[in-house]
Amino acid sequence: MTRRFLQLLLPLLVCAVARAATFDEALAAKRAGDHARAIELFRQLDAAQPGNPEVLFHLGTVQGWAGRHEEALATFGRAIALAPADTDIRLGYGRVLAWAGKLARAEAVFRAVLAEQPGNPDALNMLGRVLTWQRQLDAAATVFDHILATAPSNTDALIGQGDLERLQERFAEARSFYQRALELEPESGDIRQRLATVRGAGRWRLDAGYEISAFDGRTRQDWQGWDVALRYKLDRRSGVSGSYERARRFGQLDEQFTLGFDRRYTDRASAYARVSATPSATFFARRSLAAGGAWRARNASERGGATLLVADYRAAGFASGTVHSLWAGATQPLTSRYALTAKVLATRNLNDRWTGGWQLRLDGEPSDNWRWHAGYADSRESLSSTVFDFMRDLRTRTFFGGVSHAFSSTLGVRVDLTRESIDGVPDRRAIHVGLTTRF
Repeated sequence: MTRRFLQLLLPLLVCAVARAATFDEALAAKRAGDHARAIELFRQLDAAQPGNPEVLFHLGTVQGWAGRHEEALATFGRAIALAPADTDIRLGYGRVLAWAGKLARAEAVFRAVLAEQPGNPDALNMLGRVLTWQRQLDAAATVFDHILATAPSNTDALIGQGDLERLQERFAEARSFYQRALELEPESGDIRQRLATVRGAGRWRLDAGYEISAFDGRTRQDWQGWDVALRYKLDRRSGVSGSYERARRFGQLDEQFTLGFDRRYTDRASAYARVSATPSATFFARRSLAAGGAWRARNASERGGATLLVADYRAAGFASGTVHSLWAGATQPLTSRYALTAKVLATRNLNDRWTGGWQLRLDGEPSDNWRWHAGYADSRESLSSTVFDFMRDLRTRTFFGGVSHAFSSTLGVRVDLTRESIDGVPDRRAIHVGLTTRF
């Protein structure tokens, strides 16, 4: 009898030890960053122990780390169905939503946890990050300030506040938060990398570029131009700028000087204003005023997602009169890294006629360092904004696009391309190459 019992018990003990060893092995692979092996081992455990929320939590987490977001969300969905009150599982689900760019849904998850556990540090930190990625900067600052007021050594909050400062181009402040975090975790390569990206950058930003335009058939001389702009970050919300542009067109040379001011009043409202003057102008406006702003009509967490209403007005004074133009439209994020902008244009030209137009533009940010845009405009106003275009009142169709790359916070490059077709005029093709540095 005893022998028979041992014969039955031994396989069960072996299976139990094997399962334990597999779980430990899976955890070891997870901690070592071997995502592929960890996923495979946790899947084996899930097949052997279906309905185990702990296994599903670890599997979903590693799938999220590996960038397999849809698989991770499905895994966490199963885990939540089994353990709907488990805080770790809910937070893990929210993290993957955030990594996948589903920011509104992620925010809802973290706020639901905080409604039950107001002081949960993980939920607070992730909420602050999601608000940062949604460009709700004041709301994110409030969250991180709250964490650091009660836990000044919370490394995640220090990093989050540093990221927030960096996004607002307050690099000295970002360095301070990253340095405090590094003192708490001196072995962290992630913090060291963040600190390295902002080293040397300050509140000044310098943009310089060169543009050349060529006309089909070489029926006109090439246009050429240089531009330089310097901006100073006054505080968390405001900046002042000055720029100089030197351009040669139609065999003439113009030099334009511009002063500007911009301010973000709240998370929902921002505005700017610029005044320009061109001494001895021949094709640029003698003087011009530009102003505009943006209003966030909805946040990402609201029904329908984030929507930004935008408007830009310009009055350009030429020797023969003043041109008034108004662009108005909306920007709608498609995902956390892509957005579509649509605008309509109304222009009162030098012939005192009102004309209209429209523009579509798609912006993408495939990574933190790369950005691109592409668009099309159909109007009676040329993007080159010369007196000749305004006087002739001709339909203008413009394809434009560009790409930029930031090597670090102190150095970036950009290239912009334009193809402009005007009725009865040779097509114009332009390339603009620029450099950005901060100090």
